Amino acid sequence: MSMQGLGEAPEAIQALAVWLEQRGTPLVVKRFDSPNFQVLEAETSRGTIELLVDRGGWFLTVAPPNSREFFDSAVWVACLTSTPVSAEIAPLSDQVSWLRGFVEEGAPAEYSLACLLEACHKRAYRGMGLVD
Repeated sequence: MSMQGLGEAPEAIQALAVWLEQRGTPLVVKRFDSPNFQVLEAETSRGTIELLVDRGGWFLTVAPPNSREFFDSAVWVACLTSTPVSAEIAPLSDQVSWLRGFVEEGAPAEYSLACLLEACHKRAYRGMGLVD
């Protein structure tokens, strides 16, 4: 794999990188300060996948097409299924599985940027104890 520092990635992330490359939508380094801080992105028909590596943490988010607002899988699932957003962060392997299914669907799903933003804010406010 040609991406700097990805050799240290969890197995699920390495598998995602290989899968994206095989699809012709490879992760591209957008920022590289060190293997412990980097940002990679892949452009897909469903949106931009962002992989943020920050001090040993690996974070996977997706922005809708033509947007730079990134959301994790829990926020996407809440909007795509009209259910409350989970306060829990899914394990990385589950996030990768969801992301692969989302990208493979190909057809645009029914959602709105407003829904994604609202779900993200609700989870943050709930985490701060500001809403039930």
